[in-house]
Amino acid sequence: MNDPNTNLRQRIEDALGAWAHGVTRYRWPALLSILMATAILATFIPSMEIKMASEDFLFEDDPVRARYDAFKEEFGQDQITTLAITPPEIFDLAFLEKLKAFHEDLEDEVPYLEEMTSLVNVRSTYGRGDELVVEDLLENMPETDEELAAFRERVLSTPFYFKSGVLSEDGLATSVRIEVAVYGDPGEDAFEGVSDLGGFEEEVEADRAVGKRPFLSGKENAKLIEAIHAVVARHAGPDFPVRSAGGTMMVYEFTKALGRDVPLFFGGGLVVIGLILLILFRRLAPVLLCVAVVVPATLATFGLAALFRIPFSAPAQLIPSFLLAIGVSYSVHLVTIFLADLSEGRNRLQSLEHALRYSGLPILMTGITTSAGLLSFLAAEMKPIQEMGMISSIGVAVMLVYAMVMLPALLAIIPMKGQATQRNTRLDRMLALLAVTSARHPWKIVGVSGLLLLGALASMTQIRTSSDPVSWFPKDHPYAISADLLNQRFGGMSGIELVIDTGREDGLKEPEVMRRLESIEGLVARFKQEGALLTYTNSVVDIMKETHQALNANDPDFYFVPEDKRLLAQEMLLFENSGSDDLEKIVDSQFSRARYTIRTKWTDGVDTAPFLREFEPAVVKLIGDVAQVEVTGMSALIARTVDAVIESMLKSYGLALCLITPLMILLIGSLRSGLVSMVPNLLPILMTLGMMGLIGIPIDMFTLLAGCIAIGLAVDDSIHFISGFRRYRAQGQDPVQAVESTMQTTGRALLFTSIVLTSGFSVLLLSEMLNMRNVGALTSFAIATAFLLDVTVTPALLVLTHRKEAAASTPIEDDDALAA
Repeated sequence: MNDPNTNLRQRIEDALGAWAHGVTRYRWPALLSILMATAILATFIPSMEIKMASEDFLFEDDPVRARYDAFKEEFGQDQITTLAITPPEIFDLAFLEKLKAFHEDLEDEVPYLEEMTSLVNVRSTYGRGDELVVEDLLENMPETDEELAAFRERVLSTPFYFKSGVLSEDGLATSVRIEVAVYGDPGEDAFEGVSDLGGFEEEVEADRAVGKRPFLSGKENAKLIEAIHAVVARHAGPDFPVRSAGGTMMVYEFTKALGRDVPLFFGGGLVVIGLILLILFRRLAPVLLCVAVVVPATLATFGLAALFRIPFSAPAQLIPSFLLAIGVSYSVHLVTIFLADLSEGRNRLQSLEHALRYSGLPILMTGITTSAGLLSFLAAEMKPIQEMGMISSIGVAVMLVYAMVMLPALLAIIPMKGQATQRNTRLDRMLALLAVTSARHPWKIVGVSGLLLLGALASMTQIRTSSDPVSWFPKDHPYAISADLLNQRFGGMSGIELVIDTGREDGLKEPEVMRRLESIEGLVARFKQEGALLTYTNSVVDIMKETHQALNANDPDFYFVPEDKRLLAQEMLLFENSGSDDLEKIVDSQFSRARYTIRTKWTDGVDTAPFLREFEPAVVKLIGDVAQVEVTGMSALIARTVDAVIESMLKSYGLALCLITPLMILLIGSLRSGLVSMVPNLLPILMTLGMMGLIGIPIDMFTLLAGCIAIGLAVDDSIHFISGFRRYRAQGQDPVQAVESTMQTTGRALLFTSIVLTSGFSVLLLSEMLNMRNVGALTSFAIATAFLLDVTVTPALLVLTHRKEAAASTPIEDDDALAA
């Protein structure tokens, strides 16, 4: 039968055959060029930036991210590294001495330190006669039991020490709170043309200057955390137990896990896949050939990514395993045919030419469709997912080049003996049974698939979304334990930041503005009663209450904000001139803008998002027309990622289908076959989503990747099967015969490559991090499901859609006749 695309396919196969002659003739220049390019690109890998911070989940121009970055530039870092200390007794002279030594060592040895607060230096505000005194709490260390008792009473009666987080809610534990610098080391000429700046009065100019500097990098954050760990290791002990948590600490732990997992995933994958290939080929040389192609291609991929300044983010951990799996898959198809041809007596050139003619086109087609699936990540609303899509797409292109250039060159160089394909009678019988069942009972197969689809759709209704990086740690992980301690005893490690803008100079010195700010605490109390996980507030209101009390003989009855405008302005000026810089951290130099912090217990962003949608309009209404309010902070950032996850999933999955479907039609050369091929490729995704709903795995930044990866890989099986089917149809076989022939040839290769792909992603189950385990399990499930559907549903649909075509030339027997 005539195929309208036969001529095009023939021309491509002829070109691939000619390439076999060219690469054989120039095998050494081709190999050396690839190796030299790999070596050059590998030198760029150390310069690749690692980005793991929560704010890096979103694009810089995302309104929530932009607001958060502007907040950091103006008021500093809101992510605090907290070192929680739970001694037998806080108010003990020996412990306070140890705490002071610990505090001083941290100050001396930790780089990129913006501010550090503990019982040692937390502000102590009191009046001495007519003088306002603001000093470090332990500026004068208690020396006697009486002084210690007085110190204890003073600390426990001061609300600010609980609100600031240096004292636990039960008063039995304390902490050192480390504010990390917003900016890292300045780049060259970062301050060119800027004079020496300093002082509260020049804050605006200084902010403008440092705004040219880059935010603290992952490497700089690692130096900071490692310095903290070194100090903790020297001081920690049974009477000085230390637990550490907080945003910057979490970023460090993620990065450390990445450093362990990437070599584990790639090395473990190489071992597992190598063993499978050893079983398949029964000899070592083909295994080494596949490894020799995949490893350099992976190095070249990350070298190119570094050259193009694409950072390595959390989801990029999947890329080495992904490239390993598809690279080996491409190599297996080529090497298998090459060795089989050698065993039949063909020489090296003839075997290579036939291998490239037979498998080169399907490999190129699968590379194109896989890239299309990965390019769908470019539509994601989350920056790390888009970056992963770019690196993965580069990787697929690189892997194709290495598979089509380096591997043929190696096959032309390395002396190898032919090897017939190992036959397995049991395997052959299983594939034959699948062919008979699928081809001769297509409607039953379609019916069962329909039931599976309905079950998957029902389970999908139970899917939940999530944005909770802490949940990625196992419950017994030191960081998870520390985070739980901060949640339970210190009022949480997260926060909502309000930026109050009066729009006028000295607007914060107006009593009405201060009354509105003070009323936020009542709003917080109301939401707490309704179940919100809010704990403490901290703002300029607290400073003015302390100041007013101190200037009134330290009388607790005067712990309120004065209502007289001149008195309020005077007391604010007195505090500003007291030597403390606490006011500078929460108001601007014009006293027009202020920072209002609401501490919260850590919770999933999926719960924070609806709360913020209710809380933001409530606080805006409360402030009224005296000022404008912006809601930002880490909690708002994490909440935004919930919507970004959902938007990314819908856009990425939709774009993947829109890109892959026409490509399948074009590459296969048939509208009917192309559309048929998409049915068994959609079912695995829906079944994977149904599995997530059934066993309770949420959709987050990582698990949504499994679907797009699976779409890109699943279509590979369809392309190979349908290409084989159309080849046998072109030889004159009817649809049923073509299915059976395809199953005995292409079906075997699909089984082996599916085992390779599943094994490659199964290695992710070895990770300590739960998010990576989930991705490994889901992707492996999707790939295995795709294979089963491609050898059952695809043949059934091909038979059904080609019956009329076959009837025009050959009468089609009914199922009973076929069975006979």
